[in-house]
Amino acid sequence: MNTLVKILIPLYKEEMTAWERAAVDHNLRVFSSYPVCFLYPRGLHVAAYAQAYPQAVFLEVSPDWLGTRRGIQGYNEMMMSKDFYGLFADTEYVLVCHTDAWIFRDELAGWCAKGYDLLAAPWPVRPRYLHFPLKQFVWLKRVMGEVGGGISRVRMYGRVGNGGLCLRKVSACASACERYADVIADFNRHADGMHNEDIFWALVPEDFRYPDVETALSFAFDLKPRLCYELNHGRLPMGCHGFMHKSRMGFWAEYIPCVKSSMDK
Repeated sequence: MNTLVKILIPLYKEEMTAWERAAVDHNLRVFSSYPVCFLYPRGLHVAAYAQAYPQAVFLEVSPDWLGTRRGIQGYNEMMMSKDFYGLFADTEYVLVCHTDAWIFRDELAGWCAKGYDLLAAPWPVRPRYLHFPLKQFVWLKRVMGEVGGGISRVRMYGRVGNGGLCLRKVSACASACERYADVIADFNRHADGMHNEDIFWALVPEDFRYPDVETALSFAFDLKPRLCYELNHGRLPMGCHGFMHKSRMGFWAEYIPCVKSSMDK
């Protein structure tokens, strides 16, 4: 193993939007000292990307994994596949960084040094839900939501795992794909959002080393950025995901130039 971490950027279309291009350009400037790998489905024309980002490696994967053929289900299968992590066997960590992620500062080597198996934005909980009577209400909601063997959205609360900007230990993920092959097969049989790959990585591997929510907030925000900002004591994280979601743009416009530009049009 001779690489600490690689930046992985999945592509599924031949042209990025203006704000995606702004984000990728910015992120690669911030992470200029790390190797970058664009993932793309076989058949996608990436010559323009290769010209724009000559410092990067372009790795072709099956269109059943990435692209429009199978959409999110194919992506989920890829990210829960031992074969996928085997592509990076020479690397200790991969940082999955979607085109709708924004990096504020480079703290990546420091996060790798902490030794977590998975690090990502948490799904935050307002403090009042951690105490009686709302804590009991949340518990009951989870029980009712899992009648019949489903996965209640409540199980996400207070967990760490959003997949749009996440750091994963390659060897740990490859091993988990073997240990939990039956669970993964069940996840792949479902098409609902509660069986997405990041839900699996957040909830299933019992032996994974995860950060607590307070620590993860210093790494990334995703859902409820205003709440995350409050819980993180008025500090921005290393990065964020989903900044162009309509419910989050109002918060991120102050910090991310392309958000403000889009809102001003």
